Amino acid sequence: MNATEQLVELIRKLENISSELNSVLKQEQAILKSQDSKQLMTLSKEKKTLVSELEKHTKTTHIFLNNMKINKGLYGLSSFISKLKPSDSKELFSTLWSSIETLSEGNKKLNAINGSIIELNRRHTQRCLDVLRGQVGTSTATYGSNGQTMKSKISRNISIV
Repeated sequence: MNATEQLVELIRKLENISSELNSVLKQEQAILKSQDSKQLMTLSKEKKTLVSELEKHTKTTHIFLNNMKINKGLYGLSSFISKLKPSDSKELFSTLWSSIETLSEGNKKLNAINGSIIELNRRHTQRCLDVLRGQVGTSTATYGSNGQTMKSKISRNISIV
C-alpha cells in the first residue's frame, strides 16, 4: 500500500470513529433525558473506549502525516489537501476531512450539552439532599478550590420538629 492509500485508510478510520462517537453522544443525550442510570453507565464505558480509540488513532495519523513531511501534521492537513491535484484523490481527501471536521464540531457541541444536562441533574440532586438535611434557605455555601460550592457541615434532620 502506498502512502496515499495508507493516508486514506487512516482518515477513513478517524471518520468512522468520530461517527460512532457522534452516535453514542446522541444516545447519551436521550438516556440523560430519560434518566436511566444503568443504561447511562453502560454507554459511558462505550464512550470512554471510543474517545480513547479516537485519541490513539489521531496521534497515529498525526505522526504518519509528519513522516510524510506534511507541515504541522493534522493541523496542516487542510493546507496539504488544498495543494493536491485532482488526480491525487483531492476530492476524496477533501470530502473525508470535511466530514471529520463536521463530526468533530458536532461531537463537541453534543458533549457540552450532555455535560450541561449532567450538571443540572447534579444541582437538582444536591438541592434535594440539602432539603433532606434541613439546609434550605441557608447562605452558608462557599466555593472550594475546585470551584464547586461547599455547604456548611451544620445539618438539621428534617424529621426532628
